[in-house]
Amino acid sequence: GMQVFALTRLRGATAPQTWTEDAHYSYVLDGTASFLPPSTRILNPPDNAHNIAINEDSGFAYAIGTSTCGGGGPHMIDIREPKDPKFAGCVSEDGYTHDTQCVNYRGPDQRFGGREICFGSNEDTLTIVDVTDKEAPAQLSRTGYDTAAYTHQGWLTPDQRYFILDDELDEQEQGGQTKTYIFDVQQLDNPSLIGVYNGVAESIDHNLYTKGNRVFQANYRSGLRVLDSSRVSDGLLSEVGFFDVYPPDDEPEFNGAWSNYPYFPSGNVVVSGIEQGLFVVKPVGAAKPG
Repeated sequence: GMQVFALTRLRGATAPQTWTEDAHYSYVLDGTASFLPPSTRILNPPDNAHNIAINEDSGFAYAIGTSTCGGGGPHMIDIREPKDPKFAGCVSEDGYTHDTQCVNYRGPDQRFGGREICFGSNEDTLTIVDVTDKEAPAQLSRTGYDTAAYTHQGWLTPDQRYFILDDELDEQEQGGQTKTYIFDVQQLDNPSLIGVYNGVAESIDHNLYTKGNRVFQANYRSGLRVLDSSRVSDGLLSEVGFFDVYPPDDEPEFNGAWSNYPYFPSGNVVVSGIEQGLFVVKPVGAAKPG
């Protein structure tokens, strides 16, 4: 299930110790089975999740890849009272969601201004869902692409006009350079693929995030790659910096940089290496967001 831990409890800690959770949420027992009679509930339910996305503006968490919600669609949890999480609903129409970004929408499609929208990477499609009504989420679009191998993860540009997406298996299955897909989502019910960026290495792209006019990609064996998105409207990206956490090679294998986080006020970026540990780097020069 999901554990809730108040980070303020770490203040003053000076030695290693074992911590307990502040709250626990079971996707099955507190979620989808919470309305069933106790006698029908599973004693030891499969309570796994692949990831949790949180929309801080709305106060809802979205557990994805659970054993619930149509085989792993977003499992919506009200966390406005963090120590008392409550089941809010399921997104089940398009099956398993591997990752998602959920936002209070302020992008160019005025029909959906102020609504809560999730942009899901659903194994072979970009799937966009209006989750404003948690009891009745509405799928707005489901968009595939010819070279889909495993639609893994993606992130909106700051203006919410474009969605930049990585496919985790296309490099292994189809060869070539690291491919990054650029979708125009100006119409949420009719996205279009407007460009594919071929990187300078052959590595697998895994997790990417946008900040200003930069895209920060954790690309396994080729490490952190920083892309300029100034010409994203033309379907174009270009590399302006990198930090390699796996120097031996850039082969399309599952070693090296797993993810990154570029949103610290300091401008620092943290990069997690599977075998290497945690790196803290600071983009300078052309790699710095503008």
